[in-house]
Amino acid sequence: MTPIADILQPSQVNLALTAGNKGDAVQEVLAKLNGDARVGDFAALGGAVLSRNTPAIAENGCGICLAHGRTDSIASLVMAAGRSPEGFACADVSEPVRLVFVAGIPAAFNAEYLRIVGAIARICRDKHQLDRLLAAKTAGQFVDLLAAGERKL
Repeated sequence: MTPIADILQPSQVNLALTAGNKGDAVQEVLAKLNGDARVGDFAALGGAVLSRNTPAIAENGCGICLAHGRTDSIASLVMAAGRSPEGFACADVSEPVRLVFVAGIPAAFNAEYLRIVGAIARICRDKHQLDRLLAAKTAGQFVDLLAAGERKL
């Protein structure tokens, strides 16, 4: 089992997304993976992520987008995250989207990806943990909060 903190690095977290819609937000978060040593072909990863529908869920009054793409252009599971201070409207949910996660998945890591997405959803279902993620002052604190939430599961 790979912990979230091994997949999501603070340098891959944007706490101040400027995007005003889901598509732009996914691209803004995806850009954080450009240059990651685990990503052999960023264009292939981007194509895989952007070619799929990005589902959104709502938890505790907060919309959360979970974008992903499967590709052999990455060596291991990679993830980036973003937080929108104001949130943006999304047709999938009635609440403003505040959190966006983007993952790149090699075929061998499909089960691990599903486990991590499930963990993120369960963490965000806990209002206290979600509020702490929304208030995190630094990217490191954001990742630490996700890691702590994962350990509690």
